[in-house]
Amino acid sequence: MGKSLTTVLTLVSGISWTLVYLLIIYRSYRDKTYGMPFWALAFNFSWELIFSFVLATPPIGLQETINRVWLVFDVFILVTYFMYGKKEWPSYLSPKLFYPYSLLVLLTGYFFVYLISVELDHSQGMYAAFIQNLMMSWLFIAMLNRRKSLEGQSVGIALLKMIGTLAPTIIYGLKSNFVLFLGIGCFVADLVYLILLMRIRHLKNHSY
Repeated sequence: MGKSLTTVLTLVSGISWTLVYLLIIYRSYRDKTYGMPFWALAFNFSWELIFSFVLATPPIGLQETINRVWLVFDVFILVTYFMYGKKEWPSYLSPKLFYPYSLLVLLTGYFFVYLISVELDHSQGMYAAFIQNLMMSWLFIAMLNRRKSLEGQSVGIALLKMIGTLAPTIIYGLKSNFVLFLGIGCFVADLVYLILLMRIRHLKNHSY
């Protein structure tokens, strides 16, 4: 694949995911909930932290710059989780467990991303990125089914998320069958999520 096409697809992914984050932040504050499933957020935040600073190597290129922009927005998404996450905390568990649980999930996400990248991916982050994206795609579906509403979510988020993951699938899927499998899995799950969102929106608009 040519360098120009790779740059274009990287920008498409960067812009799409940046818009996803902005829309999630907007919907989270508007609906007073968090818009990204927390396990997905923990892995996502960890990946962006690690590949912005911990495993980033000079010279800093386009992808590293995008990672740092994403990291800033992920901080705001993380804030919305801590602001509104207790509302969805299981009633049969003590509220005192909310913060220890959240810390444990964040640490799990960090060490998973770091170790798989260092030991299996030559510190590139490709495997971790696509594995967590596949997990994220199905967790968005689970969140939608649990809430049975569009709270914290929108068709725009679903569509841009699908585009944002499809672009790097084209870049890296040509180099790895495993990544191609993960990328196709993401696309299928994202398409299912988009269809379900549109279905729920249609039902809400036509309910009395």
